[in-house]
This record gives sequence, structure tokens and C-alpha cells, in this order.
Amino acid sequence: MHCNKILPMAICGLGRFATRRIIPAISMCQNVELVAVVDRSIKACHFTSNIHRFKSLEELLDSRLSGAVYISTPNYLHAQQTLQCLERGIHVLCEKPMATNSFDCQSMVQTAQNLKLHLRVGHMLRYSPALQLARSWLQNGMVGEPRTICTFFHYDLPEENRPWAFRQELAGGGALMDAGIHCIDAIRFLVGDPVTLLGAMIDPTLAGSVERSAVCRFTAGGVISFVQVCSQAPYWSRLSISGTDGEIVINNFTACWGMATVKLFASQPSQAIPIKEVTVDVSMTYSEQIRNFADAVCSSEVDSTAALDAAENVRIVEKLYAMIQH
Repeated sequence: MHCNKILPMAICGLGRFATRRIIPAISMCQNVELVAVVDRSIKACHFTSNIHRFKSLEELLDSRLSGAVYISTPNYLHAQQTLQCLERGIHVLCEKPMATNSFDCQSMVQTAQNLKLHLRVGHMLRYSPALQLARSWLQNGMVGEPRTICTFFHYDLPEENRPWAFRQELAGGGALMDAGIHCIDAIRFLVGDPVTLLGAMIDPTLAGSVERSAVCRFTAGGVISFVQVCSQAPYWSRLSISGTDGEIVINNFTACWGMATVKLFASQPSQAIPIKEVTVDVSMTYSEQIRNFADAVCSSEVDSTAALDAAENVRIVEKLYAMIQH
């Protein structure tokens, strides 16, 4: 459902991610208007005069602006700031991970349900045309019965860009919580639940720091799944779904810019040539996520499914960490 109403939205936290991804995405949404920003240093001085600027979330909430807030602050602030907004009657789109622990996630979900407010989390890959196409092919039986899903997500995260992300108590974890959670959510989006954990490993870390790479195995919807992430490597991502009758491959599957190609291979190809290949524009992925959230707010019914899914992702990562520790 598309709504004709305009949702006023504020952004709390103007880091690199918000300025590079979220602000441009909002500008492309016809049903969302950026009305305010929250940043301690007021880096938003280049914004037009109709966009209000606040040094704290408390200032924003005291201004009685209505609508929604996009929480784009460090992980350890997600739960606290989400609850502050919900308790003031403000809908929330919170960046992933939902929180640094599953207890806080449940508190966020429960508060939103009690107050009948919309709460969603930034698992944007569900809105990627590439992943949606792969899911459609999978559901239409184009690879037969799915057997395995493999995901790889490499990226380079310099410590000076996000120093808090290298502290366990502030981030909730390292590469697995930061990027692996996207892979886990993508797999659950493709094949559903239940998830049964099989094992996990992380690289040795310095005291008080977090892992830079991790691998884990689990089944989702009965399909054996593999996740490998690394935060100290050049950007590269790949997703493959192997079935009894073929394989779907998306190189660059985590990209939300430019184009991505979804390929279908026969189960026993005589050569490495896809039998079907579709290139899609993934540059509107963040905009679609925000537009869909605005449409949900416009509707009269609050659905907690997306928030519960996001909370489950955090719980899965927590359990993987617990397996490693034991």
C-alpha cells in the first residue's frame, strides 16, 4: 500500500553512514520529509533553514516535533534512544543491530507494542531488488529443493572511522554483530525459520576489543547455511543458493549502490555459463526501506513482525558468541 501522506522524519546521529546513505535515501522518498537532525557538533549547518537542528535527542523530543525518528547512532545508544522516542509517541526506524543484547531488543518491541507505535530496524537487504529476485526464483522452484546457502561479506573498517565499534561494551560484538547479522537476516529472509546453530569461530582478539573476522554455520528452514565475514579486507560480498536442480549466485549482494547481477546456473553445467542472468538497479534499496516504513506508519495497523525478526537476529548472534566462549 502506498500512502499519500508525508511522514515527517528526523535523523538522530549524523555519522558517515547517515550522511552518505540515509539523507540521500530520504531525499528520494516522496512520502517522507526530513524535518530535523540531531548531532552534538551540529555538522548539519549546510542544511536548509526549514530543517531544525538539535544538539541532543532530548532537545528534539522537547520540541514536540511529530512523525518518526531514524536512529543512526552507535549501537549502545539504540535501545535507550528508541525507548525515549517511543515513550514520546514517536515511531522509530532504528539502524541495525537493533541493540547490543536481546534483552534490550525485547524491551523495545514490548514498548512499541504497548504504545501501538511502529518500530523497524535497518535490515535494508530485504528491500534489495537483487535479494528479492533471488527469493522469487527460489520460491518458484528454479533451483529445486534448496540445500545450502553460502554468504561472504568482506569490508574494510578503519578504527578511526568508528572507534566505538572496536569496544565490546559499546558495539555488542565485532564483525559478526556488525556485518554477519546482515547475512543472517538475508538467509532468514530467503528460507525462513527455524534456525538451528551448528558452530562458530572468530579470530583471536585483544582484551576488551572485538573480533575482526568470523565464520558460523547453522540451518535455516532446514537449509544448511554458512556465513563468513571480515572487517579488515577490501569490500567483497557473495551469496549463493545451491539446490537439487541448480544454483543462484549474487556477487556484490550487500551493495546498495549501482547495479547487481543475479545468475542462475544449471545443477551440472557443461561450462560456467548461467542459464539465466538478470541485472537490477539496487541504488534505491535504502529509499525503499524508508518508503515502506512510511507506508506502514500511514496504515492503521501496527505489525511487530519486522521488529521481532530484528530482535531474533541479535539473539542468534548472542547464541553464536556463547557457543564460541564455551
